[in-house]
Amino acid sequence: MDRGEKERGAAGMTIVRKAVRSARLQVRPDGSLRVVAPPSFDVEGFVQRNAAWIEERRRDLDRLAAEGRGREGMLLLSGRFYHLVPGARFAVDDARGTVASPSVPALQRNLSRMLKEEVSGRLEACPDLAGRWSGRIAVKVQRTRWGSCSTLGNLNFNLRVIALPEPLREYVVVHEAAHLRELNHSERFWRLVGEHYPDHRAAEAELRRYWVIIERNRVWSEF
Repeated sequence: MDRGEKERGAAGMTIVRKAVRSARLQVRPDGSLRVVAPPSFDVEGFVQRNAAWIEERRRDLDRLAAEGRGREGMLLLSGRFYHLVPGARFAVDDARGTVASPSVPALQRNLSRMLKEEVSGRLEACPDLAGRWSGRIAVKVQRTRWGSCSTLGNLNFNLRVIALPEPLREYVVVHEAAHLRELNHSERFWRLVGEHYPDHRAAEAELRRYWVIIERNRVWSEF
């Protein structure tokens, strides 16, 4: 697949030159810009013409990230910010607000284990969704989605899900489990989700907010 040629633009901007019909502009969660444009396209002029939109989008992202401002160096876990401290073994101390781990890889392994165990338990609590499900659960570090369901019935969850508050973790599992019955986002799918998680629209909005917070978090960026 031709991914195009990348070049550096102004500070905080990535330009991808590809054989596309029209230019596309994306403001990333950290506020940086990504422009996909034809080889001879005037990117600088394009960005200038869209300056007002870019600033508005950046303000929206800053608003979504407000809860994590000043805590970018802390570990977001279960909707709470913890100080990450060295330790001989993985341990979460809610009273002190710390998470101990001997290394980043060890932290990732333990968070993956925690999430996989929780997902398994939640699926068992939703037999009408999972039924006689015989697929597998995988926890991965992903950059674009919270989870997915394959045509074979395998469920994949983003490690970032463990950073979310408990109600949102429940929603992500319900959402992906519903795909075991409806492998799409049709009306029937959303009715099914609504039967198990009525406030799914609010959950989707909160997921967008947490995605921005996590994208700006330095601890999560190490995974």
